[in-house]
Amino acid sequence: MPPNPTSASPPPDLPGLCLALTEHAPLPMATVEGATHIVRYVNPAFCALMGKPLEELVGKPLYELLPEKDECVTLLDRVFRNGRPESYVEQEPSKPHPVFWSYTMWPVLANKLLVGVMIQVTETAHFHQTTLAMNEALMLGSVRQHELTEAAENSNAELQAEIGERKKAQAALHRAQARLTDRAGQLEGLVTQRTSELTATNKQLEAFAYSIAHDLRAPLRAMQGFSEMLLEEAGATLSEAARDFAGRINKSAQFMDALLSDLLVFSQINQQHVELTPVKLETVVESVLFRLQDEIEEKHGQVECSGPWPIVLAHEPTLAQVLFNLVSNALKFVEPGVPPKIHLRADEVGVPAGSNLDGTPAPMVRVWVEDHGPGIAPGHQGEIFTRLAGDKYAGTGIGLAIVQKGVERMGGTVGVESVSGQGSRFWFELKKA
Repeated sequence: MPPNPTSASPPPDLPGLCLALTEHAPLPMATVEGATHIVRYVNPAFCALMGKPLEELVGKPLYELLPEKDECVTLLDRVFRNGRPESYVEQEPSKPHPVFWSYTMWPVLANKLLVGVMIQVTETAHFHQTTLAMNEALMLGSVRQHELTEAAENSNAELQAEIGERKKAQAALHRAQARLTDRAGQLEGLVTQRTSELTATNKQLEAFAYSIAHDLRAPLRAMQGFSEMLLEEAGATLSEAARDFAGRINKSAQFMDALLSDLLVFSQINQQHVELTPVKLETVVESVLFRLQDEIEEKHGQVECSGPWPIVLAHEPTLAQVLFNLVSNALKFVEPGVPPKIHLRADEVGVPAGSNLDGTPAPMVRVWVEDHGPGIAPGHQGEIFTRLAGDKYAGTGIGLAIVQKGVERMGGTVGVESVSGQGSRFWFELKKA
């Protein structure tokens, strides 16, 4: 639909808008405003055609300037109504020689609103259709160029505004990124500081626990010694209940001393520097069995070792402690009167995510310590590396915690497979050297 000519008031610069296009044009042109047909602008060529000065033309209705030109007024109304260019040619037969009047009209737009109509009037004794068409095309092209220029300026203004908004958004993004980077640096520094503080606190606690455990052994040994002396020197004069009390004191002191000894071992594993080197498993196994030889013979135990024994990456003292605790548990956890049977073996398993220093895959060695003891109920296997046996079996219950911590310090894993009433198979894995 064309713009509604009555929907907007004419801008104050309508003559100025037309002046840039028509002031020096050789063809008579005028600008008419609204449906009232009031002439708002004429160029010098139009004044010459009418034979009147500018002051007598501007502000007058068009029909007063062109009397008896009804078709011209009709054409003007159609341009206002439709918003499309129009042209018309008429002849005056009253003169001795035919005179042709040609009218070309096109809308004048400002901000996409129709604010007026430009009229080109030509009087000639010879009418050439081709000339009129070329003239019309030229004038319409000029107007179209003006419209395109205006549209381009509007588009450029919109583009500049969009560019400005984008620059603002980019600046805001850069500021946000800078704040985020700064905050990330602050958090990283805070984490480093807190980690350092936590590490220092843990070391202090471990040192304190080690010191307390070590110092507590002296009074426990005194309790143990005095209870034994009491039984030896005054045992005959004591009642049976008093002798039982003294025996319980002695056993409790022995248990506490063993417990503190295990706590010291656990603390040492946590604190000592663990450097992994190639270790011969066979040598460690022989050393552990030699240390437990008296207990094995006392319990009439049977220990079977199946080679071969690979060389592993380990810390030899820690590895010896781990094997000692596992074999000692296997000797300890048996039904009363049943001699223990233990089987030690090793085999290679899979390739883990880790690798050797030269980038090649590092296979793992799994060491098994299998027994024929009472086994572990399925509901307790997840807790096996904490104290489980209670007072039913001898020991402090820290042995398996030492096993787990020692294997972890050497970069390995530990586990158990057990069937209640059929024995247990403890295992740990270390990298093969």
